[in-house]
Amino acid sequence: MNTQQIITHPGSAHFDDLTAVSLILAAFPNTEFVIERREPAQAELDNPDIWVVDVGDRFEPEKRNFDHHQSLDCPAGFVLVADYLGFSDNLSVLPWWYFKDSVDRFGPVKSSLIFHAGDDLINRNPVEEWLVDRFAADAQGSLPLLRSFGTNIIEYAAKLKKQVDFWKSARRLVIAGVAAVIGETRQSMGIEEFRRLDNNPPDIVISLDRRSEGWRLYRYDGVPVDFSLLANCPEIEFAHKSGFMAKTRERLPIEILTDLISKAVLTH
Repeated sequence: MNTQQIITHPGSAHFDDLTAVSLILAAFPNTEFVIERREPAQAELDNPDIWVVDVGDRFEPEKRNFDHHQSLDCPAGFVLVADYLGFSDNLSVLPWWYFKDSVDRFGPVKSSLIFHAGDDLINRNPVEEWLVDRFAADAQGSLPLLRSFGTNIIEYAAKLKKQVDFWKSARRLVIAGVAAVIGETRQSMGIEEFRRLDNNPPDIVISLDRRSEGWRLYRYDGVPVDFSLLANCPEIEFAHKSGFMAKTRERLPIEILTDLISKAVLTH
């Protein structure tokens, strides 16, 4: 089996170096890695066969040097590694991707304000803290777990990107003045990420119901739509009393469906 070396910084581990290492491990499943948490030597920085991550004051992808501390304008190490490995197009749709990049560069308090993420103390993830502590205490022994983590991130992001692209190409509608999107899928995965990335996110999402042959109608908070008003319509199988969701009995034609939804728009 091929063996490669990874060097990352000593002391406390962080999400940045842990995730960068995890992506490298996942990208080369048939390679055995030896990892050392220390400062690199000059010869190691110049050796393209050695990965140097989040340490060394160099960003030289051709030499596999992936540090960002020399400039605040440089993305975090895990982003640099993802770019190099060709994963960024998929991984960047992950809702935490840019937030965690910001946290590593500008700190959690400032990043929480920028991303409206709330109180940093409340948002701290105990699983992440456990994992980085384990990596710091036993880097080599943590590699199987980190490889699994990196593989999970890559595989999940690929599925998510596929669904985001699906919603990007889905049919747009305006129903009684309310923006809507309709997708012939039973997968709700990707819709939140699509709305976050879209310049004009829809307020109503129409998709196929997971449990029946009908449509699932969903509206977001603050939208003047109350699907509970449709409860007594013969086409409706279920309407939530809070008004955020309803299901039709059958897969109605789009014209009939939009007419039905318009009856739930409060400003109509």
